[in-house]
Amino acid sequence: MHRNNNFNFIRAAAALAVLASHAYPIAGGSRTVQPFEPELGMHGGLGTLAVLVFFIVSGYFITQSALRSASLFDFWAARFLRIYPGLFVALSLTALLGVSISSLSVGAYFLSGQTYSYIPSGLSLAWVQYELPGVFDGNPFPQLVNGSLWTLFYEVLCYVMVSILAVLGILQNKTARAAFFATYLVLYVVAKLMLMAGLFPDWVSKGAINFLTHLLDLTPPFVIGMLFYAYRDRLPLNFAICAVLLVCTVLSANTPFYREMMLFSVAFCTFYIGFRSLKVLYSFNNLGDYSYGIYIYAFPIEQLVAYFFNGISPLGIIAIATPLTIGISAASWHTIEAPALALRSRIAPLMSMKRAKVSA
Repeated sequence: MHRNNNFNFIRAAAALAVLASHAYPIAGGSRTVQPFEPELGMHGGLGTLAVLVFFIVSGYFITQSALRSASLFDFWAARFLRIYPGLFVALSLTALLGVSISSLSVGAYFLSGQTYSYIPSGLSLAWVQYELPGVFDGNPFPQLVNGSLWTLFYEVLCYVMVSILAVLGILQNKTARAAFFATYLVLYVVAKLMLMAGLFPDWVSKGAINFLTHLLDLTPPFVIGMLFYAYRDRLPLNFAICAVLLVCTVLSANTPFYREMMLFSVAFCTFYIGFRSLKVLYSFNNLGDYSYGIYIYAFPIEQLVAYFFNGISPLGIIAIATPLTIGISAASWHTIEAPALALRSRIAPLMSMKRAKVSA
């Protein structure tokens, strides 16, 4: 597989698809049907499909990163620098912007505990606060400031899984690696069947079941990405297989494991397109990776559009929010995210020097 690929384009397209999908509930309320929900047979439609593509691609390249990193510290330094600087700035800008559009007075806004808990709760990833005091109260999708952030927690959980497998040598050993994928499949099927049958006892909280549901939604595409990386030299990426899988997906509609069939189809198609020699898309790689910025800025920008243009349609939100989001995401990449990632090359030698001094 060649170094030039189309994954920057795929990630950006997926992020914009999430933006387009979210425009519908932001314009019409939380119960508004999003694009392709009926056709795909899953809540969130286009947006959910795009998130699955994110996790599939991430599973492939995070596994690659874990196996190529010089150390566990190097791996996690890269992950931290990719997620947190951009997220901190996005949360800070949102909190500051909130004061100008809040229904509360400036004094009341800054006296509210929600104002000061918004950034740290967002950085925690596990306990994201989705509201700011008085912000977007009158919007069709009221109060929700940034509804996209919840997936970051599950993304990081997948990073933890990969790093543990790499440290234990499981990803590097053919037998152990195959055993992991087989074990994951068994656990996944058992957990899904238990959820479908409602076999959990009464003492299991709704929060725990919700957590498990999200794990069963988001870890499979990531693990499929891992699987594709582990057996990348044997992948028959061609149009015929993609077409057969898509047909099988259509035929599996209304069956218990339709979603899994769809995931494999989407994964094969994603990597088929990603590694195709589409030179027209290679120049896109020179722009930078704007996908993360698009993902974390799109929702609040769309809410702002709905706030300023009362009664605007979903297409209107998309038309206004898309160029604004791309512009802000480009600025975030070039001024925050890329410089932060560049620190990795400076941190690694320093840590190597410290380890050398300790061992001496």
